[in-house]
Amino acid sequence: MNKSRHISSLIFEDNSSISELYKKAIFYKKTDTKLKKILNLDFQNHFQLSNIEKNVVTIVVDSSAWATRLRYNIPKILKVMNDQLNFTAIKTIRIKVKNNY
Repeated sequence: MNKSRHISSLIFEDNSSISELYKKAIFYKKTDTKLKKILNLDFQNHFQLSNIEKNVVTIVVDSSAWATRLRYNIPKILKVMNDQLNFTAIKTIRIKVKNNY
């Protein structure tokens, strides 16, 4: 029999896929906040850390104009990720424009 469970019990259950996804989202949010604080860019509300996988960080931006501005900061982002946030394997920053449809 399949019984209903409250979402909070699934989120905090060890080794559940929802729990792992929740933990990953919290980790990315905290890392995004730290990155933005250190970078201190005037357009930080227009981008968001989206993924960290192997040696690649993916950042999503609001528009192609913000993507261009962020691309100029890739060396700075790499330095912050590697030196200050201890992601020493990061070699690539991928910037993607958010689809708004």
